[in-house]
Amino acid sequence: MFPTLLVLLSVATFGCALHLPVDPEFLLKKGSINNRIVGGEDTPIEAIPWQVSVQIEGSHHCGGVIYSKNIIITAAHCFFDDNGNILDIEIFDVRVGSSTSNNGGWVIKVDKRIVHDRYSPYPTEYDIALILLSSPLKMGPAVKVIPLAESVPNIGAAVLVSGWGYTETGEAPVHLKSVYVNIVNREECARIDGVLIDATICAGSPWKDSCSGDSGGPLTYRGKLVGIVSFGSENCGTPGQPAVYTDVVEFRKWIEGEATKLSLN
Repeated sequence: MFPTLLVLLSVATFGCALHLPVDPEFLLKKGSINNRIVGGEDTPIEAIPWQVSVQIEGSHHCGGVIYSKNIIITAAHCFFDDNGNILDIEIFDVRVGSSTSNNGGWVIKVDKRIVHDRYSPYPTEYDIALILLSSPLKMGPAVKVIPLAESVPNIGAAVLVSGWGYTETGEAPVHLKSVYVNIVNREECARIDGVLIDATICAGSPWKDSCSGDSGGPLTYRGKLVGIVSFGSENCGTPGQPAVYTDVVEFRKWIEGEATKLSLN
């Protein structure tokens, strides 16, 4: 499975570093198979009812988070291809209320999206976007809104990341997985990855991580959303190489303002 620092990413490592969905054969060619979410467990959607699957033509593409009955939060880079071209909105759907990415729950078309106007892939900054669903969600045990955090957890705090991203087996699981990782000092992240990126959070634990396919999914602490999966090292889960998450606390006003605009238009 899989926000201010970063490596100056090359095009060659773009897919892995941004946790983009990638071909398993490509991942295996890059090296050890210990570069997916490690230590994750199958998790029922009722335990993480704000988790959604952002899909392209019926297949899982990225994670997402339920902000309101018609708004989903995800990562900006989920809407771009490997060459940096924005993808057609008509190809996107969102599956909600299911522990599996390929069936169950409800599939809803994407009506509109807002990508942060300062989003940049190199280095990855302002990696956040909102989706307006074509019809409102019906809330229940498997479909719930998550409140936004007011503060970032302390260094060392255990936070939960979830999604359908690649695992240590080199495969993308059908069943939702989650794992606890620990908040890491941002300056320490900068020493590891070379560049300190604003408005991000670092988190990781040895052999526990988010990875390709988890992008846009939630990082939570005590039932509140603190981060959105953004990017990480090429070898997900490698000790000393934590992943990076968009800092929801820093983007709280942006989320609230843009969500209001989307809902009114």
